[in-house]
Amino acid sequence: MTTTGEDSNTNRRMRAVLSLVLGSLLLAPALFGQRPGVAPARLSKLNVVALDAQGQPVTGLRSADFQVFEDGKPRDIAFFRFTGDRALLSKPGPHEYSNRTAAVQPVTAILIDLLNGSIMNASILSGEVADALKNLESSEGLYLYILTPRGELYPIHPLPKAGAGVAPAGDPWTRDIAPALQGALKDLVHLQPVDNREIKVVFELTVNALRDLGSQLGQISGRKNLVWLTRGIPITGYSIAAQSRLDFTKPLRGLGQELEQARIVVYAVEQSTAGAPIAPERAEAFEALTGITGGRESSSDRAGAAIQQAIADSRANYEIAYYSAPLNADGKYHKVRVTCANKDARLQTKLGFYAVATAAPGNPAETAAGSPFDATEIRLRASISPDPVNAKNMRFEIHFDPADLLPRPAPDRDSRSVYVMFAAYDEAQKQPSRPMVDSLTPEEFEAATHSEAGLRYAVPIEQAIRKVRVIVYDAELGAAGSVSIPIQR
Repeated sequence: MTTTGEDSNTNRRMRAVLSLVLGSLLLAPALFGQRPGVAPARLSKLNVVALDAQGQPVTGLRSADFQVFEDGKPRDIAFFRFTGDRALLSKPGPHEYSNRTAAVQPVTAILIDLLNGSIMNASILSGEVADALKNLESSEGLYLYILTPRGELYPIHPLPKAGAGVAPAGDPWTRDIAPALQGALKDLVHLQPVDNREIKVVFELTVNALRDLGSQLGQISGRKNLVWLTRGIPITGYSIAAQSRLDFTKPLRGLGQELEQARIVVYAVEQSTAGAPIAPERAEAFEALTGITGGRESSSDRAGAAIQQAIADSRANYEIAYYSAPLNADGKYHKVRVTCANKDARLQTKLGFYAVATAAPGNPAETAAGSPFDATEIRLRASISPDPVNAKNMRFEIHFDPADLLPRPAPDRDSRSVYVMFAAYDEAQKQPSRPMVDSLTPEEFEAATHSEAGLRYAVPIEQAIRKVRVIVYDAELGAAGSVSIPIQR
């Protein structure tokens, strides 16, 4: 695969495209600016919500309005953007496609927890959820599950699976939410529940379900919300099987870090039984997950308000990134605090994090290639046309917004790269060939920081290909933008 040598506003010169297996990107950190033998600075990202006293988004804030502190020490802001209202890059022209053709809807998954609750409680919950959702003008971005008494995820309105197509928006599915929930509860009432006296079983089933749902949410770029309606899980207690007292505080913190790395914000709604307060050993789970992910806790009978709050927070969200020193996985807690010069802004963000070992976050390029949705963190549009030189190729012209990239100081631009990737799919939504990846040269990156980048490629397209997904990936920021283009022959 080669690029075209045709002159353009960017004066892009002809050069070879690197054909790499996407998995090799994960095995070669040097490609992404990590110098051998040098511990890289740690780039931390925050979701910071700014609301006024009436609960409305405070927009128009700048990087200079915020100060970030980690363990009481001020940190310089390396990246800043408002993600609550992502505007269109521009109206797509003929044969042009964009990942911002419509307003980006907040993504919120709702989980009704019967494993740690009861069917009686669930009937109350279902009424609260139905009241909150049934009159919405749009249900786009909303997904609903039940955690069954056996610890399984029961989908009411599930997230699309990887590789599946996304159905076009129609009438809100939430219009018929009440009978759907009632029917599900009738199905579940006959299930034989697990022995909820065994703390280890209940904890592991709950965490596995949250991790599974988090993995599905992780296929979507940017901030996501998880509203968890539950009595909470005990993280300390006596195990009958082990005949000893167990403490699951550390694995719960690890789960919180995994969700936070995937940019999932947890909203925990405490569901008491017959007005009884939540047991302290259960309530600790709320604080652990909401404090680490930047979410909120709500009291019983506030399910509808929590769902609305999660959506409102997404529309008032700023993304902030800052550098700090690498950490050892020693389990220590590190406080995070953000302040704003605008006194009308009421901020909501994570309170801190634990330095615990967690699985490496997924590669955003790999995630973007397999997601049912196009990634929208980097604003992107691309056009396609036949190649007059080679009938087996298609020409792609790509434009993206450099404001969505991590700023690079001039001395470092050679070692920190932005990548363009082409992933091709056949009729079954499978990728029959390896994705092709191209890194921007320092000259191209420099041009992109002064004006909207325009890159041209000639890409060989096999006869079986029905769709090509163009992906722009900022490796260090961990952000991607993608746009899917149908191939018509």
